[in-house]
Amino acid sequence: MLALATVSVACEPRVAPVDGLFYRGAFWFGSSPDSVRFRHLRARPAVSASHTQGEELAVSIHGRAAEVDINAPGNAGFLEYLRAVYSNWDDWAPGSAYARIDATRMFVFALRDSLGLEPIANA
Repeated sequence: MLALATVSVACEPRVAPVDGLFYRGAFWFGSSPDSVRFRHLRARPAVSASHTQGEELAVSIHGRAAEVDINAPGNAGFLEYLRAVYSNWDDWAPGSAYARIDATRMFVFALRDSLGLEPIANA
């Protein structure tokens, strides 16, 4: 899951969860094509997003959302990935809109213990 922030017409941030998929070095996400989220993105593509796993891992991304046509030949690999992640994707999501976050900044935090590394110092 990603907490995705878009920008409203009043230039106010709006954050909501989306199903984030990390594919070929970028986060991708989907929603209804007529959702408020995609209306925001089409008019103002600046976004920020965060993916967290407890207190062990955090990834923060800032950039622009690029709407993608998942049926275009160049996105066949992503469509195959969707079908692998969601075994019944063709039954419930074929009309969904998708976008990729083209990151200008990406920050990652991971607790050393969660990676199986030795601590830097023992206190």
